[in-house]
Amino acid sequence: MDFICKIAGQAGAGVMVTGRMMAKCFTRGGYNVVGYPEYPSLVRGGHNVVEVAVSDKDLRSPRQRCHAVIALNKDAVFYHKDTVEKEGIIIYDSALDISEFKIPKGVRTIPVPLMELIEKANGNVKMKNTVALATALALVNYPFEMLAGVIGDEFGRKGAEIVEKNIAAAKEGYEYIISQSGEFPHRLKPISEKRKILIAGNEAVALGAVKGGMKFYSAYPMTPASSILHYLFAHERKFNILVKQTEDEIAAMNYTVGASFAGLRSMTGTSGGGFALMVEALGMAALAEAPIVAALVQRVGPSTGMPTWTEQADLRFALHASQGDFLRVILAPGDVEESFQLGAESFNWAEKYQLPVIIISDKFLGETFFSCERFDESKVKIERGKIVDKLPKLEPNTRYKRYALSKDGVSPRVFPGTPNGMHVGTSYEHDESGFSSESFIMRTKQVDKRAAKIKGLLKELPAPKIYGPKSADVTIMCWGSHKLPALDALAMLEEKGIKANAMHFCYLYPLDKDKISKLVGSCNKTVMIENNSTGQFTGMLKEYCDVKPDFLILKYDGRQFFAEQITEQIEKLAKAKFKGDAEIRICEKEDLEYYNPQRHGL
Repeated sequence: MDFICKIAGQAGAGVMVTGRMMAKCFTRGGYNVVGYPEYPSLVRGGHNVVEVAVSDKDLRSPRQRCHAVIALNKDAVFYHKDTVEKEGIIIYDSALDISEFKIPKGVRTIPVPLMELIEKANGNVKMKNTVALATALALVNYPFEMLAGVIGDEFGRKGAEIVEKNIAAAKEGYEYIISQSGEFPHRLKPISEKRKILIAGNEAVALGAVKGGMKFYSAYPMTPASSILHYLFAHERKFNILVKQTEDEIAAMNYTVGASFAGLRSMTGTSGGGFALMVEALGMAALAEAPIVAALVQRVGPSTGMPTWTEQADLRFALHASQGDFLRVILAPGDVEESFQLGAESFNWAEKYQLPVIIISDKFLGETFFSCERFDESKVKIERGKIVDKLPKLEPNTRYKRYALSKDGVSPRVFPGTPNGMHVGTSYEHDESGFSSESFIMRTKQVDKRAAKIKGLLKELPAPKIYGPKSADVTIMCWGSHKLPALDALAMLEEKGIKANAMHFCYLYPLDKDKISKLVGSCNKTVMIENNSTGQFTGMLKEYCDVKPDFLILKYDGRQFFAEQITEQIEKLAKAKFKGDAEIRICEKEDLEYYNPQRHGL
């Protein structure tokens, strides 16, 4: 049984908190839950919505349509009325006049006197979202006790009186809907007492980093990467780490490089515009062979673009960031489990090969929250590479060779304070001891030394994974967050008689030509989906692996792909016997703008 509900209203009305509370209620009942937020780049005045999708089956991504809308203002009815399925319901504040809107046939509307119910409970206007949440749970007859427990956890820090008043107000809303809604085809009850966690992609990366031994995190806030900073700062003492909000992104990367030189596993995080400021220091980390990790959480660009919407268009930027040639590792988690895993694993790659590692995510994965089993921490292994803590006494007039030429490209590393290990970490090209050098021969040797690390990396980095049947009519190729809608599309395609599987890449660079060409060559028809306008990863596969998918589907309107859109496009290709244009571009069919409701006459 699936149930999809949207809670929507004006920015500042508590929509995001309410959506997360709803998701917690269903998660505690054992359901698979996805909480997908959308909002414009405004503090107040724009439109916010959280879609909470609930299922007792596999569920990984949001859907285009829903069964219920909880409208906290008039705009919410306008924006979402046409997404409600037949026999669905729109619950709205009875103080609103929605008579001007044409409600789709088969959709019921239920006006709720929110303020009247709040007053009966001796509450205040701030409790509107609590009452609205209760109406959604009452609609599916979900136990009120679940909501009461979540309210207690959410407002407990504000004191018993606030908790009691919110529970009382919620009870009024719950009972009102029970008396008004009548028959509704969706009824949910808890299916398991086993506790799952509810976590967003950014939080999972942060937890993985901590488990992987990170001790220092520096960043300047930038949507949609800010929640990594917020989460780590809130738990700084619990995790026994140091978190620094810097004056800008330049400082954040420099702090990270400095902490790495001192011996700490260190990390920074930002989005595209902030990463643009970090790239000079990223190059310094590469030349100094200071192992660092950077989380790049993509949003729409270029420049400020659409700051609160999603895209996968910073991949080539991450690949070529900073001047000159140098090796880096790029990782792209596809779900919260991989976000945790790669958050931890990234430090091993950074330290073993003494180079920058970039975890590239996006707004979609970073801010969407998912129910999941607790992460398997036993899989996290810490490998620090060639760290030397004891050195022999140096001969007179000699220096420690921090950048000693080596066959595998990795030189023994020491931390400041190690006897006989004093050395220079510099942004200049250098000799083996770290001192600046403009020797043509030494320059060539150092570049070749750093580049030689790719041989070890290619042996260790895993190949892309195949999900679904081993043999299929069509393979959906994807990277990063688009694993989520791609996997959900497999079941939809199966219902239409199309046998499909998915090939997901989360290790984006370096790429192993032999492994990947063999894997892609074993597929029948291949369809790549990318959330950008130029097919950036498709180009990388052609450049580094001489591999090209049969079809490329691009979407770059600010939203990620929905599983229904992938299914629709592949069904069209199948009906055409996989003939036609090799490149397909799609866009959302409705031209709605949350940023400017006045444009729609609201």
